[in-house]
Amino acid sequence: MGSRLCVIVPAKDEGRVIARTLRSILAARVLPSDVYVIDDGSSDGTGEIAKGYGVNVIRNQRNLGKANAIARGVREFSLVDRYNIISLMDADTTVSQNYYAEVRKGFEDPEVALVCGRAKSVPYNWLTAYRCFGYFVTHFVYRGAQSNMGVVNVAPGCASSYRSDVFRQLDWNRDTLVEDMDVTVQVHRKGLGKIVYCPKARVFTQDPRTLRDYVKQMYRWYTGTWQVGIKYRILPGWTWLDCEYKLLMGEGLVFASMMALTPLWLALWPLRTLAAMGCDLLVTTAIAALCGLMDKRFDVVAASPAYPLMRFVDCGVLLYSFWKTVVQRQNVQKWFAVQRY
Repeated sequence: MGSRLCVIVPAKDEGRVIARTLRSILAARVLPSDVYVIDDGSSDGTGEIAKGYGVNVIRNQRNLGKANAIARGVREFSLVDRYNIISLMDADTTVSQNYYAEVRKGFEDPEVALVCGRAKSVPYNWLTAYRCFGYFVTHFVYRGAQSNMGVVNVAPGCASSYRSDVFRQLDWNRDTLVEDMDVTVQVHRKGLGKIVYCPKARVFTQDPRTLRDYVKQMYRWYTGTWQVGIKYRILPGWTWLDCEYKLLMGEGLVFASMMALTPLWLALWPLRTLAAMGCDLLVTTAIAALCGLMDKRFDVVAASPAYPLMRFVDCGVLLYSFWKTVVQRQNVQKWFAVQRY
């Protein structure tokens, strides 16, 4: 297929970080005329900063939300008619210099509908080290296998690119909190083509630096995942994607429930429970060491003693979001933005 590519950057109050994002996109050999920033009602001069880099900027007078901002940008600039590939980028993310070259390679197979890259965490503190650890596990355990089996369940919004004729057929709306997972599932449901993972297409994203922001982000992700499952009737379905979703989320629920019962296990079998926790710490430390070595992130190793405790946080947020979204059927639509730095 042709390789004419454009980049869309939806941005709401991203004045602290958008300049760095745009510099990385331009350094990756994308022309300013092919970059489109959607200023979604910012109050901090985000759009004016973007204009300084010669890129296209359109402003929403009020905040429409990320999905609607993307849809408006595509519509106003007629991007699906002018480009072969539409690449999305978050305003707090930078790309490697070969990112778009790797994306184009992914589309050399005409059956590919969506290419997702590898997200990596920008180092800041022990929380971003923990997130780096999580990305590493996802990369080595899940994403490559999902790509080979055709069951990639989410192409992250900070690292996803679409064939333009596929993009035209997607519904960008605000009825879930995770627009990237929503449209990924649409590609599967509508049979629009393959979704492939390109690990060499690397992006570097800013992750929460405080525990409060981390919990807010995880709650949005988990809640949005349950919303997508309900919306597309994944739980009662039996496609390969449905099975992958149920395996991942079922495994998460079982593990979270077991973690929540740790006080009971300590009361019933204290020595066995402590031994199991010790083994878990050893395995976690070994994986953190491998991550530190391969990603040259030795802060990941230094922060590893905190990871077992952080899993209790993750499990608590998962169980809470399951209770609110699936059991109580609450319709959560509030966007949980984190502070940039």
